[in-house]
Amino acid sequence: MDARQLVIQILKTFDGRSGSLDQIVDTALKSTNLDRRDKRFVFENVYGILRWRIRLDYLIDRLLSNDRLRENLSLRRILQLGLYQLLFLDRVPHHAAVFESVQLAKNLPETRDIAGVVNAVLRRVTADRHAGQPGVIEDPAERLSIEYSHPRWMIERWLTNLGLGNTRKLLAFNNERPEIYLRRKIHGLSKQQFEAETRELCDPPTGYLNLYYRLKSRVSPDMVDALEHGYCNVQAPSSGWVVALAEAKKGEKILDSCASPGGKAAMLSELVGETGSICACDDRLPRVRLCLDTIGSLQLSNIHTLVADSRFPPFAGIFDKVLVDAPCSSTGVLHRHPDARFIRTQEDVLSLARLQAEILDAATTLLGTGGTLIYSTCSLEPEENEVQIALFLRKHPDFRHAGCPDSIPQNFVDANGYLSITPYAHGMDGMFAACLKRVGT
Repeated sequence: MDARQLVIQILKTFDGRSGSLDQIVDTALKSTNLDRRDKRFVFENVYGILRWRIRLDYLIDRLLSNDRLRENLSLRRILQLGLYQLLFLDRVPHHAAVFESVQLAKNLPETRDIAGVVNAVLRRVTADRHAGQPGVIEDPAERLSIEYSHPRWMIERWLTNLGLGNTRKLLAFNNERPEIYLRRKIHGLSKQQFEAETRELCDPPTGYLNLYYRLKSRVSPDMVDALEHGYCNVQAPSSGWVVALAEAKKGEKILDSCASPGGKAAMLSELVGETGSICACDDRLPRVRLCLDTIGSLQLSNIHTLVADSRFPPFAGIFDKVLVDAPCSSTGVLHRHPDARFIRTQEDVLSLARLQAEILDAATTLLGTGGTLIYSTCSLEPEENEVQIALFLRKHPDFRHAGCPDSIPQNFVDANGYLSITPYAHGMDGMFAACLKRVGT
C-alpha cells in the first residue's frame, strides 16, 4: 500500500469510528514499510484533510453533478485528498496531485468506472481557482462554518461567548499546523548539553522553568536523539503552566487522577524528587499504558500507576495535592485534534461538565485539611471551566480559590485569578486551570 492508498484507508477507518485518529494513524503507519518522507506525507494529508473536511465536502457537493456521485464515499475521499493537495499544499505539484488521484481511483473497485470524474473535477479546480472557493454564503454562522471548516454549533457557541473578532482568530489558529515542543527533563542531561545536542533542531527555550523547546520547521520528533534517549518528551508549554499552578515541593505525595498520556505526572515526579511520589491513574488500561510509556521513556522511578475510575477512588485522605486534568470537549486544542470537530457534539459539553463535577467531588475525599486540588481542562467552554469552579465552591465551602502563583505570567491569568490560556490571545494550546485549597471543615 503506497502513501496515498494509506491516506484513503485511514480516512475510511476513521469514518467507521473504530478509535481515536491518533491511534488509527499510529497503527496504520506501524504496519507499513514507508520511509520517513512518505510517513510525513500520510500524516500531513490525513490531519490536513480532517482539518479542512467541512470546506472540502462543501466544494465536492458543488462540483459533483448528481447525488449518486456525491454518495460514493470512496470517490469523496479521493477528491478530498486531491483537493487538499491542490488548495492547501505547496509541495505537491498540481499535475502530480491530479495524476495520482486519478490513478488511485482506477485502482479501487468502487471508483474504477468513474476515474474520469476525479480527473474532470480536479482539472477544473486547477484551471479555475474560483472553483475551489466557497463563494457567497449569506448566513454568518454558515459562512464561518464553511470558510474555516468547523461545525456550526461550535461557531454559534463561540460567537455568543467570544464575539466575532475572537471567534475568527480562534478559527484561524485551529487551522494552522500545530507546533511541536520538547519538554526537557529537569534531571539527567544538563541544560547546556541538551541545548548543544538540539541547537540545530530547536528554538531557544521558553515556558515554565524554560523547559520547552519548539522544534524548527520540517523537524519531526523521530529526528531528535535526545527524545529517543529519554532526555525529553513531547509536551505543549500550556501543560507546563498547569504543573506550575500545583507548586509541587520535594517530598509531596500527589495524585494525577486523569493522567494519560502521563506528561504532567512525569513533570510532577521530577519536582517532588525521590522523597516524594506520584500516583498516576486513568480509567482504562490502554490509557494507563500510555502513562507507562512516558514514565519508561523518561526513566522515572517515583510514579505508581493505577487503573481506576476517578469518580470512585480506591483510597482516601492520603495526598498532599490532587491534579484533576479532567476529560473535556478539547475545544482549546482543535488544531492538534481536528477529529474532535466530528466527534464532539453540543450535548457533550453538558455531559462532560457533569462528569467533571463527579470527579471533582470524589477528589475532595483524597485530601486532608490544607490539601490542594488543581482542576484543569483544555476546553474553552464556560460550563467546563469558570461555571464548573463556581458550582464546586458553592457545594464545598471548605475549599477556597487560591489564585495563581507569581511563577505564572500575568498575561495567562484572567480577571478571576484563573489560569486562562486561549489560542486567540496567546497563540498557544487553550488551557484553563484553578487552584483550590481546603481550609477547614
